[in-house]
Amino acid sequence: MIISNFCLCLLCKQINHAIRESIHEKFWSGFSDKKLLNLVKMRYFILYIFFLSALGSCKTDKVKPLSIFSDVVPEKIERDVRDMPVKGSAVDTIVVADCDLKERLHVSSWVDSITYLSLDNREKALLGAINKVVCRKDAIYLLDRYKSKSIKKFSMEGKFLTNIGTFGEAPEEYAEPTDFVVTDSLVIVYDQFTSRFIYYTLNGKYLRSCRLPFLCLRFHRFSEDNFVFCTLDADNQHLASIEDYSIFRTDSLFVIKERGFYRERGKYSSIISDYNFSELNGRLYYHSPYSGRIYEIDDDGTCRLAFFLDFGDRQVPENLLLDKNWNEYKQASSSSGYYFFPGKYLLTDDVVYFAYANHHKEYQCLYSLRRKEGIRSSVVRNDVLSIFPFSNLVGVEGHALIGYVYPNDIVVAREHYDAVQWTELVGEKAADIAKQFNEEDNMVLLWFHMKEK
Repeated sequence: MIISNFCLCLLCKQINHAIRESIHEKFWSGFSDKKLLNLVKMRYFILYIFFLSALGSCKTDKVKPLSIFSDVVPEKIERDVRDMPVKGSAVDTIVVADCDLKERLHVSSWVDSITYLSLDNREKALLGAINKVVCRKDAIYLLDRYKSKSIKKFSMEGKFLTNIGTFGEAPEEYAEPTDFVVTDSLVIVYDQFTSRFIYYTLNGKYLRSCRLPFLCLRFHRFSEDNFVFCTLDADNQHLASIEDYSIFRTDSLFVIKERGFYRERGKYSSIISDYNFSELNGRLYYHSPYSGRIYEIDDDGTCRLAFFLDFGDRQVPENLLLDKNWNEYKQASSSSGYYFFPGKYLLTDDVVYFAYANHHKEYQCLYSLRRKEGIRSSVVRNDVLSIFPFSNLVGVEGHALIGYVYPNDIVVAREHYDAVQWTELVGEKAADIAKQFNEEDNMVLLWFHMKEK
């Protein structure tokens, strides 16, 4: 029996999310034992890298197209496919070795302040995790792809406003809200189980749906007639023009106009994450798995190298990324001096945040594009508001990095100490904030406002 790589990846992502949750739980439950905390965290982190790589390296032998595409006529949607132009430009090169390596990174050296937003605690507002955040001037849209399988809309004060669609099998429902975009009047949801776009109003009212003639992982809408799709290793064997390409651009009828980033399908191990293809502060970025080259994609399809994370001789050799060398890759990840960059990065108006693994440690890095200087460390201490971990970073807004925290984690940590010890540990301001949280509360959004030096 042949199992589609597409189906395997969907199953793998569920387990990937469970690993992420385990990291988070282990981090806080071991609050008083930092050595044990870091050991457990890094074991899960390495497992996370292995698993994400395995997700992308599922065997991709030539198989028949998925049955949902049996009626697709390739000649109608790939008549004249061109290569996306790549233009040279002034590239910001970040030499990782030049970033100041510290025993401990103090958040206050880069973050001016932290604001937080407690989300509505009503049952219909509850989230299990946040995979994507979209901020608009009057509302915040949050995607929980795996746990609640929902897209929820909140006011800027954290009040729950509505669900955008619901989980189910009806035409107005989705099996998985894989990705979404928000326009001036619409929310467009992509469900990769059924390969459909589902259109809703900003208030969550169902309008219509349509099936796409291909699979993708993420998408971006520049305009009503201009879409870009990311399809890293997706099962699109029925379309020869894009089968071995990671990015392509279409019109509103999904006729393929351009393609980019050739990558022979099934040849390389891959990490499929929310960081491969993302909109940050109104700009669309893409980077290939493991690569430190971050490209910006313009609305005319032009790609340019926006910045380059230069790992020097610590860069993982390309031959280790071949699917056939998977065992060698696993061995190197635990014993070599290479810097393994799974692709976790975010970009504010000035600061690039990224993380890499080396010798069972995760190093978090901050780099200022204006000042041309950076810092990195395997230990990060939030000395601005210590109850809020500098983790679970999922987006940006202007100068701020956006993350989230589970109130239950704060409550559990607080219970390890008496009131005096807790205040001495986290500070009076943080202790006062922590008093308002209960273990059953919905999660709290965090904005880490970067200093403008």
